[in-house]
Amino acid sequence: MREGHLLLADISGYTEFLTGTELEHAHEIIRELTALIRERLAPPMRFVKREGDAVFCYANAETFRDGERLVELIEACYFDFSNRLLDMARATTCRCKACAAIGSLGLKFLAHYGSFVIERDEGREDLAGPAVILAHRLLKNTISEGGGPKAYAFLTEACLQRMSESFHLPGHTEIYESFGETKGGVHDLAPVLTAMREGRRVYISAEDADVETTFELPVPPASAWQYWVDPIERQRWACRQFGKDPDEVERNAQGRHGSGTKVHCGHGPGPVWGFRECIDWRPFTYFTSRTTTPVAGAFVRPQPATETVEFQPLGEQSTRIVWRFRVTNRSRISLLALRVFRPFWLAFWRRAGAALISIAEEDAAIAGVDEPGVAEGSVARVTRHF
Repeated sequence: MREGHLLLADISGYTEFLTGTELEHAHEIIRELTALIRERLAPPMRFVKREGDAVFCYANAETFRDGERLVELIEACYFDFSNRLLDMARATTCRCKACAAIGSLGLKFLAHYGSFVIERDEGREDLAGPAVILAHRLLKNTISEGGGPKAYAFLTEACLQRMSESFHLPGHTEIYESFGETKGGVHDLAPVLTAMREGRRVYISAEDADVETTFELPVPPASAWQYWVDPIERQRWACRQFGKDPDEVERNAQGRHGSGTKVHCGHGPGPVWGFRECIDWRPFTYFTSRTTTPVAGAFVRPQPATETVEFQPLGEQSTRIVWRFRVTNRSRISLLALRVFRPFWLAFWRRAGAALISIAEEDAAIAGVDEPGVAEGSVARVTRHF
């Protein structure tokens, strides 16, 4: 018996699209879209199967210690799905009904948390249990009726109980035979898409950086993201030599991690000692923060700077993490102080990077998956630019 999240990503408008257009092109379009959804969700989730126009995945309880990471995964998947639809519509020169109707497709997510049994047959996994049945029943709901959102994620009450208290969604209830009332919250994805497309982009490139640190982590980007942004996970590798308490996090106005989130860390020297405010949040690609950080220990007062942490996928099970840092004050004294303190930063990142890789491998072993390999020279490859 397992416990964890069950997720169905369902392409809406599928039946009308498939029956009202040329079958060959319609099938190829749906195949490409479901392949994209699978790639975006698994990993960190585990793919179970494609069910026509839906992709069914699950994650063990340990995968999303903070339920907000699941919401970020859903949002990022919907963002990429919508952009792919837009690209397909713009790129096609075919005049068939299927290609002309690409824009009529949408995407909805149904998420539940509960117990289930994993059945294995010829190397394939399938899930069974009442929670699995309920998750599939949720595909037939009334959320979009009466002017409700077309693109949404419905999270059952069991899912919402694993979210932070500051995370709120409009309530909704469905009634199913044998299950009675199923309560949950509806996350409208249309405003999320608009915000992600129109959001201010602040990105420190390699050419702009004063310091750049690179290392490779043997987990997919969504897992690497959690190790970095979750204060409890970050405490395990980044700050453990300086203190036992995780970073203090002040969530943004929406009660979420993201643009506007403020973090205070008082654990030690260098880039992890100071104040950070997120100004650009792009799960699971990069985030940028405005920081106030000592650049020369206690000898020079904290200086304003900007940092970008980028997550570059290397296949399905590896991520290159690139941390870039640029001080705001470009005076000669400020840059000299940066040079003086550089060896402390390099030493910190070497230790932190090695600790993070070790922790990720240990977590994978405990979870019962194959131990990921670490590419030679993956720890703390550091370059600098002055």
